[in-house]
Amino acid sequence: MEAEASQVIERLYELFAAPRPRVVEFCNHCVDPADIAPFTAVALRELTAGQVEKYWLRSGTIGDEGFRRYLLPRVLELIAGGSLDADFFWLRLAVEAHAEGDSREQAVIQDYFLAVPHALAALVGDVVGSKDADGALATWLRGVEPLAVLEEAALGGPDPDGRISEAHMALEVWR
Repeated sequence: MEAEASQVIERLYELFAAPRPRVVEFCNHCVDPADIAPFTAVALRELTAGQVEKYWLRSGTIGDEGFRRYLLPRVLELIAGGSLDADFFWLRLAVEAHAEGDSREQAVIQDYFLAVPHALAALVGDVVGSKDADGALATWLRGVEPLAVLEEAALGGPDPDGRISEAHMALEVWR
């Protein structure tokens, strides 16, 4: 993980800091209590991708908004490090936090996407393809910085599957 991304992730942990939950609500018909145990027993930064993925598999039946905000820095760190895919589900957590956040939270989420081009590319794919491409994050995406980051990443770094290049072209057309 690049230094810039590491610094932004530290800011995410600072701004979204919350104590480890003592209890995480869940549907006991849908979720095995053993899958919830790490969220109350393991420090946030020590949760593995496998443990966090348990949330993804049963997201509608685990936790509340406070839990999602608590989990957000770890999710974004795991995406930056390549341990979680930058897919629509995980990105939705960031998009919702941006929409509901104050200006500092919005800024750090935007900085995250600028520091993690593969996450930015996935975000562009989701927003450009959405019928609801409104809001502060969509407006920000139409700015100069996201396009410049994708262009630099597409031209200057590895892009084995072409997603960054595709996102760059899509964003250029969409803007």
